[in-house]
Amino acid sequence: MVNAESSINRLTGEWRASMKFSMEDGSIAQGRGTAIGRSIALGRGVQFVLKGDLEGIGTYEEYNMVAYDPEEDTVSQFAVTSMGVVHAHTGRFSGGDSLILKWSGSIRGAPAEEEITVKLISEDEFAIRQVDRIDGKVTTVGEYVYKRSSRKVLEEPVPAFA
Repeated sequence: MVNAESSINRLTGEWRASMKFSMEDGSIAQGRGTAIGRSIALGRGVQFVLKGDLEGIGTYEEYNMVAYDPEEDTVSQFAVTSMGVVHAHTGRFSGGDSLILKWSGSIRGAPAEEEITVKLISEDEFAIRQVDRIDGKVTTVGEYVYKRSSRKVLEEPVPAFA
């Protein structure tokens, strides 16, 4: 069984990120950025902030809070991006170090959904694949690769319960 809090706390530290977004019209936006993950609520969650630049889009920012809910045995992620995305995702670890998070709602009046798969590759690397659908049709596929550049932003030790 995966210790979800411990796995989430692996996101603390400083990261270099590469991003690639494939759009439904065939265009691709790529870029690089940096991210900082900070332990919050005494190790019960992580605040994860990504800042970067995407070709054709410009400056991009994404703010996330991620935590495990032991009552529901789920992981929740709340995201706000500079592109106007505001989503609350819920999911579970699916064996090993893979976490699948989902959101459903509407975009431009049409039913929409987003599925995010987080793969914890090692202590110093993880990848995210994000698939967005509007009215059942894939509109965007985002791929992120994060490589740790430092552990220093973990200002205080994560408690033993995490």
